[in-house]
Amino acid sequence: MNYTSDRCRPCTIAQRLHTAFLGMVATLVIASSGAATADILIGRSLPLTGPFATYGTAKRDGADAYIARINREGGVNGHQIVVETLDDAYVVAKTVANLKQLAEQQRPVAFLGLFGVPNIAAAIPVITELKIPTVGLTSGTAVLRANYNPYIFPVRASYADEAKAIVGHLKLIGLTQVAIIQQDLPFGQATRDTFAAALTAAGITGFTEHKVSANGDTAPAIVEQVRKANPQAVFLAMLSNAAVPVLKEMSKQIRGVSTYAFSPVDTTLVMKQTEGAAKGLGVTQIVPIPTGASMMVVRDYLRDLEALKRGEPSFYSLEAYIEAAVLVEGLRRAGTPSPSAPVLIRALETMNSFDIRGFTVRYNGRAHEGSRYVDLTVIGRSGVMR
Repeated sequence: MNYTSDRCRPCTIAQRLHTAFLGMVATLVIASSGAATADILIGRSLPLTGPFATYGTAKRDGADAYIARINREGGVNGHQIVVETLDDAYVVAKTVANLKQLAEQQRPVAFLGLFGVPNIAAAIPVITELKIPTVGLTSGTAVLRANYNPYIFPVRASYADEAKAIVGHLKLIGLTQVAIIQQDLPFGQATRDTFAAALTAAGITGFTEHKVSANGDTAPAIVEQVRKANPQAVFLAMLSNAAVPVLKEMSKQIRGVSTYAFSPVDTTLVMKQTEGAAKGLGVTQIVPIPTGASMMVVRDYLRDLEALKRGEPSFYSLEAYIEAAVLVEGLRRAGTPSPSAPVLIRALETMNSFDIRGFTVRYNGRAHEGSRYVDLTVIGRSGVMR
């Protein structure tokens, strides 16, 4: 009998059991490690093609610049952020379909950075039905703030805030004869209504109204109407694609008139495409000038955008960068990689006065105000000035 072999037989069984146990522990550790590094999935629908693609790509690049830095630094509580982006081409039905597709197939913890007045108006009931918190809706319409909606977290100031800034300036310099040129789009109607209400509230009732086509090709005839009305100031209730031909035509037909627009007019694009005709245009902005250093958040943004190696500084890109910062802070406060909607909502609502390196947003359990920041800028020879 081989006693050595017999003596080692129980030892061999014990060793095998020990090895199996260690294997189980290793498997548990790997599974635990995988769970600890699970991605945080965010959904996003933007116009990356079509007539408003410049807005969508700017918003994509600005948010990506912030999220890329957060991921380089280890993510949120050790978890990487992944953003699934679908193109809606500024088509309302496509925006709605994208949100439903993302919710069904990707199950994101939040949506980020939607764009467009009609798109967002259609998206709000869908977001509410899906019960997915949404941060950074690029629209200043009253529908975002009229009633408390737990799933809607706007960041930018409202169009009413922008209107007050322009009308206050008009009162200060004594301009009371105003013409409103409205683009034939839902956005044009919304901004026209807001601006006209602000004029009326300030006692300025001597304003005329004119409507330009959606793509601005009726600009020559409309600007001729405006010239005959002899206004002291003109307000452009429109997006950039119509503002470009209108401004070009105004430079030919009208002199010495102050012209204003809300923040959705992309100053970077307008300066490039109007060949100097936009000089003197006053534009309200809901974030600081993206090429300056008036706030630390702008310095951070310029550094992170350069590191991304995609996109160029713009107001819309900076706005999206700030939106991403708000969402990331909410995720940090939630403390879990896959927070339920109620948990993420409560986390965001603790941001009653959240300072993003000089830029402040406010949310609580009664109202999701976001920011009230509005600055009136002017396009000069060398760029945008305060």
